Amino acid sequence: MKKFISLIALIVLFNCNNKSLNEELDNLRSENYELKKEVDKAIADSKRQITTFLTFQNKDAEQAMNFYVSIFKNSKITEVRRHGKESPAPEGSILMARFELNGSQYACSDSYIKHEWNFTPGVSNFVDCASNEELESLFTKLSENGKVLMPLADYGFSKKFGFIEDQFGVSWQLNLDE
Repeated sequence: MKKFISLIALIVLFNCNNKSLNEELDNLRSENYELKKEVDKAIADSKRQITTFLTFQNKDAEQAMNFYVSIFKNSKITEVRRHGKESPAPEGSILMARFELNGSQYACSDSYIKHEWNFTPGVSNFVDCASNEELESLFTKLSENGKVLMPLADYGFSKKFGFIEDQFGVSWQLNLDE
């Protein structure tokens, strides 16, 4: 009889401990689920950032994007979507593309609608250059077939500064504060 009571006591104790373990396991699962929701939200929020969007009207979005990625360090194309056969735009033109220039997010497209507006120097890309060599290299490459709005010089607000409109009509302010 003592063995039977001891066995029942062990079963009751095991069930109590098992319930406790199951409750703990359920709590951990719930906490894990909540943490996963927070991580998913943080990832989604990181994708909702302000991105410079360039609308090209001469079907040269891809050419411009490739040019920019080639001259800025730590840059890459991250997404390219093209117009298809059923689109009102020319097949293969850029519907939407995303790229990074040294960590800054950009997006672009080829507009099949000719707008009355285009790029303006009133909105430009401001680049803080790490060295005089970088500044001069970017200035040379970006101004080729473009227009120099302010030549490289000391204008009193930085050591060296230049303002250009590139061959695609996009404006760049290049700055050296060394």
